[in-house]
Amino acid sequence: MKLFTALIFTVIPFAALGQTACPNGVAPGSPQCGPDSGTSRGDIAPPPPRPNGEWIKTWGAIASSNNGDIGSSTGKLSEEDAKAESIKICADFGNSDCQVNFTYKNQCVAVVQAAKGRAGGKIISAATKEIAQRSALQRCAEASGEKCVVRGTDCSDPFFRKY
Repeated sequence: MKLFTALIFTVIPFAALGQTACPNGVAPGSPQCGPDSGTSRGDIAPPPPRPNGEWIKTWGAIASSNNGDIGSSTGKLSEEDAKAESIKICADFGNSDCQVNFTYKNQCVAVVQAAKGRAGGKIISAATKEIAQRSALQRCAEASGEKCVVRGTDCSDPFFRKY
């Protein structure tokens, strides 16, 4: 009898390991069964996904000369590269007085000017070209008191570099 009792108490706990989330009389896999935790099958949680690359943010810059010529650069890996490229593009129009007016990183930019060329031009950056353009036009109109026109828009978009 002691052997039988010892056998019962040894086997009963292992019977609990074989239970599923199904009511009595329902076969496992039936739609009536509850969700399987995965641990009943001995599954181990999968490891988190490993990154396979990284997003590289880029720079842009705008340079201008006193006569109104503009040089714009985008997609540069450093602010210095963006500035140098914008000055070079401005100088390619024959200007020797080009200066950087604006730099931006991982954004879009809009350059607007008062329609009659008077003061009030604006350079604004934002998340999208549309937002930058709308904001620049509004600020230019407020500053100049007249209608403004868009001289240019561009974005310095990030790119994905795989490992």
